[in-house]
Amino acid sequence: MIKFTVKILVFFISLSFVSIANATLITNLTQVELDTHDYTNAEDKLVDSLLGVNYINYKGYDWAWVSPVNVEYYTNTFTNTLYAPELQKNWQFADSALLNILKTELTLADFTNGNDIIQAAQFFNSDFDYVDSTEFDTASSEWIAQNDPLVLFLNTAETFYVRPSKVPEPTTLMIFSLGLIALVSRKKLSS
Repeated sequence: MIKFTVKILVFFISLSFVSIANATLITNLTQVELDTHDYTNAEDKLVDSLLGVNYINYKGYDWAWVSPVNVEYYTNTFTNTLYAPELQKNWQFADSALLNILKTELTLADFTNGNDIIQAAQFFNSDFDYVDSTEFDTASSEWIAQNDPLVLFLNTAETFYVRPSKVPEPTTLMIFSLGLIALVSRKKLSS
């Protein structure tokens, strides 16, 4: 219990010394759509070229480390809104089976690219543009209820969202396969 109390105190003290600049939320939605939680026009800004920079792929899912808190509205020395995964099209909360994979099979090393942490905070937060790598083992997906009396102590769990990985279209696979067959056939004919 003392260790937990010290950890909480260190967290709050460190926040008081950190100057936080507003992050730039990466989304195509308007402020009105954000305020009303209308994600019907949301586009997925986490494109393929950001794999290994803002998200990873594992066991048929893309995994995004999205926030150093798991409460929708966070207020301490500043205010942050953690938006729902639907803010980026096709993203979702991890169910218990996926969260179990995250906690038992994935490690901090999987979310590291050289000296950089692979994270997508700027795609889902109004003010956070970072995650806390020292808290990786506190992974969560669902938010803590805002009215939960323990929200002040439990809101530091790191938040992860997932989406099914994109599978190549059958036509693309067929064209690739035909090209490969043609290449092998040509090589055999020339031998």
